[in-house]
Amino acid sequence: MSLATMPWLARLTAPAGPASPRVVSRVGATVAAVPGRYCVTYLIVGPESVTVVDLGSNGDHALILAALARLRRSAAEVRTVMPTHLHMDHIIGIDAFARRLGVPVTLGRTAHDAVTRGRKLRFPRGLHTLRAAPTYLMQGAPRATLQDWRVGLGFGFPWSQNRFRAALAPALDHGAPLPGAPGWTVLHTPGHADDAICLHHAAARLLVAGDTVRNFNGGEWNPLACDAAAYQQTQEQLRALEVEVVFPGHGPIVEGARVLDGLRTLPRFMP
Repeated sequence: MSLATMPWLARLTAPAGPASPRVVSRVGATVAAVPGRYCVTYLIVGPESVTVVDLGSNGDHALILAALARLRRSAAEVRTVMPTHLHMDHIIGIDAFARRLGVPVTLGRTAHDAVTRGRKLRFPRGLHTLRAAPTYLMQGAPRATLQDWRVGLGFGFPWSQNRFRAALAPALDHGAPLPGAPGWTVLHTPGHADDAICLHHAAARLLVAGDTVRNFNGGEWNPLACDAAAYQQTQEQLRALEVEVVFPGHGPIVEGARVLDGLRTLPRFMP
């Protein structure tokens, strides 16, 4: 990882340490974790296609292409790029990457309505914002690239219009199958963000969680939330699933039998 992301700082400030590249294969499902500048990108590898999930920085494009090469998959097999939610650290690199590969951007229903119909999305406020500040260090204090500064302010911020120049695929509703990825299902999981989604593979017991789950402190529910009541319902929904591997938006992969039952809820004084 480059000096710009300073992983040593993440090791010092986050007990779980920085995310690491990994490939997990179970029951016919394969997910590759690619730590990026601001978040972890996940490649869901299907039999004939690859879905790129979350891409925070335009500077991470080369990392994704290199990961595809290591998987012996070509860029032509990428069929879509999709964010788990429209926050800047998960979305700034998506539009340019989708246009570079000539593929559409796929959004969950709520995010799609925000982009195409102007639906307002709430952002965490007050104490939640203060809790977020130390996580900049826990991620390694990543430095934004010049390209991110030039185009990124139009994506993923409260004032942003999120106007994709790439084509948009049809919106995915709660419970819909993930196109090109057999066994994967889209789950609407609001709380951290109104438009948050997770991707679940029931047979393999895998969950790509975005920021619904993070791992700075050994595996925890994200304390940065815009709607506490919705987040509580999301946690109950996810705990009802059989999940043994969680791919969080930040930090290392979390594993174990009924792993969601063991996630921590942090006290209010912790970031």
